[in-house]
Amino acid sequence: MRVVITLLAPTPLAGFVVAEIAGPEGEAVDTTVLAGPATALALRLLRAPLPVALVGAAATAALRLVSG
Repeated sequence: MRVVITLLAPTPLAGFVVAEIAGPEGEAVDTTVLAGPATALALRLLRAPLPVALVGAAATAALRLVSG
């Protein structure tokens, strides 16, 4: 039962992230939007320290800014 309770918070959050990436109709996925979650996943799997994670977040934000 405790495992179910601990999964209650991440599950809707993952759903919100997927809905935001897919868009309102789920047809036009912008590849620059995928860069953020992909970077976050890679940094999490590599157990990157906070300063490295902040540089990764800034890099993906700059990518989205430059690509329009």
